[in-house]
Amino acid sequence: MSLAFSTMAALRFGTGFRPEQVPPASVEELLAQLSAGRQETLLFPQGGLAAARQRIVDAAEKQDALKLANKTAGEATKRVNRKRLMIEINTHLGEDEHARFMQAVLSPNGFNERMASFWVNHFSVSSVKAQFMRLLVPVYEAEAIRPNIGGRFADLVKAAVLHPAMLIYLDQVKSFGPTSPLGLKRKVGLNENLGRELLELHTLGAGSGYSQTDVRNAAFVLTGMTVDRRSYRARYAVQMAEPGARDVLGRTYGGRRRGLPDILALIEDLAAAPATRAHICRKIAGHFLADTPPPEVVRAMTSAWEDADGDLTAVYAAMLRHSKSWDDEGQKAKPPFDYIVSGLRALSATQEDLQDGGRVKHRMMAADAQAADMTAAQDEMAMMPAVDGKLADLATLRVNPLTVQAAARLGQPLWRPPSPAGFEDSLSAWIAGGPLADRIAWARLAAARLGGDRDPRDFLQAALRDAARQDTIDIVSRAPNRQMGLALVLASPEFNRR
Repeated sequence: MSLAFSTMAALRFGTGFRPEQVPPASVEELLAQLSAGRQETLLFPQGGLAAARQRIVDAAEKQDALKLANKTAGEATKRVNRKRLMIEINTHLGEDEHARFMQAVLSPNGFNERMASFWVNHFSVSSVKAQFMRLLVPVYEAEAIRPNIGGRFADLVKAAVLHPAMLIYLDQVKSFGPTSPLGLKRKVGLNENLGRELLELHTLGAGSGYSQTDVRNAAFVLTGMTVDRRSYRARYAVQMAEPGARDVLGRTYGGRRRGLPDILALIEDLAAAPATRAHICRKIAGHFLADTPPPEVVRAMTSAWEDADGDLTAVYAAMLRHSKSWDDEGQKAKPPFDYIVSGLRALSATQEDLQDGGRVKHRMMAADAQAADMTAAQDEMAMMPAVDGKLADLATLRVNPLTVQAAARLGQPLWRPPSPAGFEDSLSAWIAGGPLADRIAWARLAAARLGGDRDPRDFLQAALRDAARQDTIDIVSRAPNRQMGLALVLASPEFNRR
């Protein structure tokens, strides 16, 4: 190990140093952050899960009421009503996005935060898939991902794949058994998206030996899983399920009667497959250690997986306890989310520091039709009549340029991956000319807003400790002013890698 244990623990396996928090001093302390993280009160969704779930129900009721009202309304009124609800939903999303950043910035359980981000990216969903996804995605991370990142992998897969956010994102709600009662009545058929990604991304991995027939049959087994449009909770609708038995990788699911147990059995079998543990262990090690992780570390992790029946804490422990996991620092680049979080932690940013981002219209990137429609909504806001003087408040939101806006600008908008495969995790994806220039701009802004009267040399020591190289120490020491010195620390190669 070339660096102190606490330095590697904070930078490679955590969210970076925060001056007032003591970094882990042992593998056991790192692992303890998983259980400690489960005990934390999350800062998102705003008001807690119960409140977020109630917001979803309320929004669904408002949508139903608008449908009734719009039957007799003129086109202008319909447009105003639709946009008003959209703005309300987008406002909640913006609040949750910022709170998600603050969760990582303030939490003392950096390893837990890193694992949560890893699994959210592995089981990717997007908040811009559909209108109600903006309310569902924060709930998805809080109730499906985070409670399960230290348990059995099979349980994590079930919670993620069968969550309404995933069912909507991968169009499972549009998948009907072709010969099911509802399939025949509506003349609709199978959607293979969830079946394909369950095998290719979530469990076995591409090129692991499954066939297109396996994908299609997995999609048949999954028919029946849908979402209740009043509560936005997952439910099993037997009238959507394709009857009969289907074989996936040599195992049969279903028979005279089909039900949810067939889906749960399919997930259990896929989670237990040797190809799955090889794929997932290699991906975890590749996230933390290097794009091509040490084979001996991956072997130790897969062995632990097999011995512990897929218990993820045992898998993480095998990685952390292997000596090769602590060698050769700087092999991975921090993606934008991690870079921003570690920078704000180094600057001891508080919730109060980041609350006032200026009153600006909350804009989502026009990455798809929904996002483009949201931009159109903003163009029409000026034409909307105020209701009790509250419409203007719904149309604006505090969006801090150091968190939510910055992540989008740096190429990793929160909860908006480019595809079901999630964001790229390789070093080359984030270490290039354009992204680095944007990081330097962020570093200068962060230093100007949060740097205060810090001495850059002291800040370098606090932010990197023994990871700081001599050339970086020399450059920071020669900075023309305090603000530039702080920015140089945040822009340094050591701070951008782990």
